Formats: sequence, C-alpha cells, structure tokens
Amino acid sequence: MTVDPITVWSSSPVSPQAPKTAMSPLELDGYLTGVIVAPQAAPIRPNVWIGQLWGDDNAIFEDDAQMNAVLGATIVHYNTLLRDIDCSLTRLEVDRVVDYRPLFLSGDQKPTHDAVRAWVRGFWRAMTLAPATWSKLFEDARTQIIMGPFVGFFDLDRLAPNEISDINDDRLDANAALIPRMILVLRKLACIREAASRPAALLRPSKLGRNDPCPCGSGKKYKRCCARA
Repeated sequence: MTVDPITVWSSSPVSPQAPKTAMSPLELDGYLTGVIVAPQAAPIRPNVWIGQLWGDDNAIFEDDAQMNAVLGATIVHYNTLLRDIDCSLTRLEVDRVVDYRPLFLSGDQKPTHDAVRAWVRGFWRAMTLAPATWSKLFEDARTQIIMGPFVGFFDLDRLAPNEISDINDDRLDANAALIPRMILVLRKLACIREAASRPAALLRPSKLGRNDPCPCGSGKKYKRCCARA
C-alpha cells in the first residue's frame, strides 16, 4: 500500500505537546520547495533543513516509530518534489510547457489566497536558511522579476513598510499562476550555479537527447518517460 507523505505529516506529525511552530502540509510543501530551488552553488544540507522543520523549538514525538514515520515521510516528499520539479524543468526546456503544480494547486479550482499565502509562508521559512542568497536575488535588477509573484503573499509583518505594495485580487491571482514557472526558473538557476562550481571534468552535456536516461531518475529513457507527458 502506498502511503501519502503529506497524509502522514498532517495526521500524526508530533505529540499533542508539539511546538506551535510545526508547519501545516501546505507550509511543508512550500518549505521543501524553497530548500530545493535555493539558487546557490551548494544545496542546503539535510541536517540544516531537517533541523528547522519545527522552527526554533524541538519536536516531541510519542515514540521512535512515530519520529521515523514522520521524518521518513518528509524525506519521501522531498525526493518526490525534487523529481517532479526537475522533470517539469526538462519539459519546460524541451517543450516550453509549464506543468508543475505546487500543493496549493492540487485541485481543479482556483486556489484561495489563504492557501497560497500558507504555502509561501513555508517557502519564506526556507529562504531564512540562506538569507544572503535570496537577498541578492531581490537586489539584482535582473532577478527581481523572479521573486515578484511571491512578494504579494509574504506575511506583511515580515516586510518593511516601504516593501508592502497594494496588490488587488486579480493581480494576486495572476501572481499565484506565475509561481510554478518561477519555481522552475529558480531551480534552473540553482542547477547553473551548482554546475559552475564543479570541476570542468565533471560537467555533463546540457543537451538532453530523447534516448538519454530521463533526469527524473526513473531509469527509463527520456522519450519513454517525461517526454511523453
């Protein structure tokens, strides 16, 4: 039987004495996405992001089995997100199609602003793990546009008065629709910076052939996997 990691997280993440800083499933999805797409040469290490799953507080589990179940489900969700984001990035580059759907877009209906805001709240928490990296994106005129769709959903009490803009509902809807594309752009930027930091002998060709192994890690050829979507 396949277990949904989000169900595990939301149903029994910690004991009733759990810290109030524990994330909701939407926040967790945003947090892990922010960890994956952090645009820097060195990925955020697991011991860093796992250590901040419950903020500055310590999680209190009923027993080791519950702890292993929750952390295991979190790792599964992280790996699934990584696979899906990379597969969608490949489709964007090859077919110019954006088909990535964050958790706030899990249904067929237009997401509520509260749902997007909760997801972005988790994304913001991931940003605090690499503040210098994200600050440079906001300061560089070439990359400010990438962060634009997120800004309207940031918690207002986290922003300085001069950073708060008056965004109407239609603009927020448009921004929410742009977030999936910006996730892929951020992931591409992260991959470029990571590749640039490697020795030249370790760099792989950037062109992906239809008979090459699919980058999602399925073990199938690209033409029989993500290229078919």
